[in-house]
Amino acid sequence: MEPGVAIVIGVCAFLALWYGAGHLYNRRRGQRLFRWLKEGLGALGGDVDSGWIGSPAAGARVNVVHANPPFRRLELTLLLENREILPLWLGDHLRGRRDRLIIRATLRSSRRGEIEIGPARRRAARRRQEPWEWREGPHQLAIAHQGHGTEQQVIALEPWLQAYGAHLRRFYWRKRDPHILLEMNLSQLLAAPSKTFLDDLQAALKKATR
Repeated sequence: MEPGVAIVIGVCAFLALWYGAGHLYNRRRGQRLFRWLKEGLGALGGDVDSGWIGSPAAGARVNVVHANPPFRRLELTLLLENREILPLWLGDHLRGRRDRLIIRATLRSSRRGEIEIGPARRRAARRRQEPWEWREGPHQLAIAHQGHGTEQQVIALEPWLQAYGAHLRRFYWRKRDPHILLEMNLSQLLAAPSKTFLDDLQAALKKATR
């Protein structure tokens, strides 16, 4: 067998083994993350509908309607890293994309202003040309806001950002539905019950909507 052919066969065998191991790991991790999330859903109240996104290896989605204030409804999505395909996993890892929890929430009352929060290094240059006010937040976060009352909203959110900002990828508070878009890295959140995280989020948003 020529060396080139042997190398191709070896690489293909390695990638096949990687795929199988990655799929098995993701499947077990997806089941664990789903159990973690479901244990805290009672904090949201309302009617809950949940299911896998294809399979446990990809993630899960939960819909909550008639939720407790300040929410009206929520969509919570668990997304796992693509660990099965090595090049995709490496690309995601280099961009800092880990296992994530994405929350889209409709509030019972909308606000006239808007808020965007994320790591300072990811601030969009175009925002500097728009009428947004910028300030530094905890954990090297950049906080942008515009509109009536948003300064008070940001102040109300700061204790929550101090507690959870290290795991935050992005936070948008918009005038249009869904009003809240929140994306969190999950790894460190698993150290505490999901009920604690959801209770704290609910309390922070309730305080900020007063």
